[in-house]
Amino acid sequence: METEKIPYQKIIIQTLLKVLLMIAIIFTLNSWSSIKQSLSGNVPPLSYWLDHSFKLSNIILILGFGGYFYYKDLTDQKELINKQRELSEKHEKWEQDE
Repeated sequence: METEKIPYQKIIIQTLLKVLLMIAIIFTLNSWSSIKQSLSGNVPPLSYWLDHSFKLSNIILILGFGGYFYYKDLTDQKELINKQRELSEKHEKWEQDE
């Protein structure tokens, strides 16, 4: 019986993609007034955009959800591996009984 390994690299990449998507959403929501101004021709300076988008509370929120996404994906993978192991053991037992 072979041991299955947890795909940490895959989990990390998925987590990073989720965090990047969350950063894009937070940036868009916090900068919506600036985005509307820029569409009419009044483009605020970049420092104004960054000051309103990347606050300490947003960074804590991003890090917290990043940790949650990683933990959730890791536990899901462990649960999947355990289910596969149980099924293979049942299958082997069933073959031996025949």
